[in-house]
Amino acid sequence: MKILITNTVALNGGDAAILLSIVDILCREFGDDTEFIIYDSKPDIASRYYPQLTWRKLIFLRITELNSIKSLEQILIKQIWYKISSFWYLKIKPFLFYLAAWCQVNRLKFISKIVLNKEELQDLYNYSSADLIVSTGGTYLVENYPLNPRIFDYQISLLMKRPLIFYTQSLGPFLNPKIRNQLRNIFNQSLLILLRDDLSFRYLEEIGVDKNKVHVSSDIVFSFKSQREPLRKEIFSSYPKNSPLKIAISVRYWNKFKTISIELGMNNFRSAMCAVTKYLVEQHNAEIIYLSTCQGIPEYWTDDSKFATEIYNLLPDSIQKKVTVNNNFHHPQNLVEMLTSYDLVIGTRMHMCILSLAAGIPVFPIAYEFKTKELFSRLGMSEWVQDIETINQMSLINSIEKFLNSLPQLKHDLMLEVEKEKERAVRSSFLVRESLEKWQQKYL
Repeated sequence: MKILITNTVALNGGDAAILLSIVDILCREFGDDTEFIIYDSKPDIASRYYPQLTWRKLIFLRITELNSIKSLEQILIKQIWYKISSFWYLKIKPFLFYLAAWCQVNRLKFISKIVLNKEELQDLYNYSSADLIVSTGGTYLVENYPLNPRIFDYQISLLMKRPLIFYTQSLGPFLNPKIRNQLRNIFNQSLLILLRDDLSFRYLEEIGVDKNKVHVSSDIVFSFKSQREPLRKEIFSSYPKNSPLKIAISVRYWNKFKTISIELGMNNFRSAMCAVTKYLVEQHNAEIIYLSTCQGIPEYWTDDSKFATEIYNLLPDSIQKKVTVNNNFHHPQNLVEMLTSYDLVIGTRMHMCILSLAAGIPVFPIAYEFKTKELFSRLGMSEWVQDIETINQMSLINSIEKFLNSLPQLKHDLMLEVEKEKERAVRSSFLVRESLEKWQQKYL
């Protein structure tokens, strides 16, 4: 069986955990001999970190690359040349690829060979011969991000008459009328849409998507398997502990504040994290490590350890002695194993939170998008979620103190809910098989 997994951004550690979880669970469902081809934004770099997988560049990015004009940018006519080239690569090339795909389906393959180069023909073959095309899980079908590359990918998949599914997503809302219409048509032609939350379900209802295709499941990373079982710790009964409390903190840069400026929002976030770090060291004898899913890859657009270092540099020397900033890359499997040695995670990155929960470690969440609020609401943890828009020193410290005092019973209840999430995540593969078998009975 040949499965394409598209729209991945594997340099983001959380997205890599999603990808590895999908590969693992579909292997369990369809067999270890299943062939996977991964379509990513930066496949050459991703292949260095995850060499066991087969990588290709997202087709829209491949056909719209402007690399061929870089050597001409210094000549006098560079502006004219750039405009002509941009029109060719951003308008004509996607049309030609779409035309080639149509010709491939309608037994006019010789035309495809005329209009596409060797690499593009390979992509066309991969799509046309795929037994299943999976748009990876995550949060990328939102209007904060460019959607044209994703939509183009879906249109090619459906034009090639291949079965298309969407793995566990948080998506929407869709306010742009053109985007709404395009995605409605795509979703209604797909086999299955797996969502992570009820709010995303309502967003699909709003644009008229067939509800029979939509299932609310759990983030696939809840099914993540490390090389060893998480350590089973006793639930401690009170603070302070005899041994130092070990806490991992995940932070990130955020530039999409809705109610305040970026500068004010990040200043508030920075000062709040400084204050809670100082408080945990002084009042709870904590040893703290700043650690995240997005770090240690210089080719990725962001590195959370850089923002963590800003926080560290603002701490008094006496506090810095108990604080470490980890700036290395960690494979998700290794990260889970690292997390098992901690008592608590304060998580901003959502998949840092999920990997911690999968490792059996309780999480105090900081939400920058609705997906985190939706997740922790389902886990019975909504009262503990801190909103990055309104976070401040005093409220954060007060909430952390109440959280620590509630943790003995809270951890027990939380881990019961985590087990339910794991079961839902594993069952998602059954939905995939069921949908694919129905499609095969109808079209094969």
